[in-house]
Amino acid sequence: MVFFSRPPVMAALGAVIFVALLSVPIPGRAEMYKYQKDGVWYYTDTPPKEMVDKSQTMTESNPRAAAPSLEGTPLLTNYTARNDIEKAAAATVAVKSSLGFGSGFFISPDGFIVTNKHVVRTTAQQTGETEEQIKRVEGRIEDIDRQFEDERRRLQEFKSRLDQFKKEMEAEADPNRRKSDQQEYDANLKRYEQWQRDYERRLSTYEKQKKTFSDGRADYGYRKSVGNLSQTFTIILADNTELYARLVVISTNHDLALLKIDGYQTPFLTPGNTQQLAQSNPVYAIGNPAKLQNSVSSGVFSGFQNGFLQTNAQIYPGNSGGPLVDDKGQVLGVNTFKQITYKFEGLGFAIPIDVVLKEFGAQLPGK
Repeated sequence: MVFFSRPPVMAALGAVIFVALLSVPIPGRAEMYKYQKDGVWYYTDTPPKEMVDKSQTMTESNPRAAAPSLEGTPLLTNYTARNDIEKAAAATVAVKSSLGFGSGFFISPDGFIVTNKHVVRTTAQQTGETEEQIKRVEGRIEDIDRQFEDERRRLQEFKSRLDQFKKEMEAEADPNRRKSDQQEYDANLKRYEQWQRDYERRLSTYEKQKKTFSDGRADYGYRKSVGNLSQTFTIILADNTELYARLVVISTNHDLALLKIDGYQTPFLTPGNTQQLAQSNPVYAIGNPAKLQNSVSSGVFSGFQNGFLQTNAQIYPGNSGGPLVDDKGQVLGVNTFKQITYKFEGLGFAIPIDVVLKEFGAQLPGK
């Protein structure tokens, strides 16, 4: 017996069938039936008419998954907000790191938090300014060390002359002269003792201050190294609840960072339209200056300056990373720094929220 094989034809036929199957629309939910005929089980989505009454509906083994829903424990469910600004404050958090305190805000209901890069990492500007200050203090310390050393030598010289004078006084044969010398010696000894006590008091105070600086410098180096490696940070909510947030991404182009808490449903800020901002529109800066939680300062929008939103709303240390919102509580930007100029109050600046959404678009789909 001879067998003829035509695999190229069968392969082509298989490909045609496969393509044809792909082109057939698949119903979203199809009922499956099974029926038995002549001892054989048949499976179909349309049983023969004569077998409809004898067919059994099969349970779908892989039903369509339910639409994804927001999961996690809702936060701040009992937090009372009396107006739109307080609602925005409820979505603002304090961010605590080894570098200190800053602010941030929820930008999505699933826990994403926007803040400044310099809140969670040291920047070249910060490092340069701090190290310049350290150098100035170290130079001052060297000057003061030399001054104390010079004074110590003068004290020793004064004491040596005083001791020599005492020897000469004791060798003086003339009682009247010796009495006069004794009075002079006693007066100078009193001067020396007062000087010595004052010197030791000032030196003790200075040594404590120098140690404080030395400890602070060592702590700065430690916090800097730890801070630049940290991947988790403590956040404090409006109701003082403390949670841990993980670092998602740090911007390479802007003073921005994105954090996230997992397992919670969070209040969040809706982006406002910065293109519709007009000068004198009211704005509010929310943050945690000097550890004062959810502090709000008001001002007006002054205009755009070098890509930043400019305002006269007070922005203090600790406000960095907090939101700048409009009177509806919509976030317009991220408070980032305050420029102090001579003879008038500082101007506040914020990174536009458009920049934030563009920078973190990959992490915030739908924003």
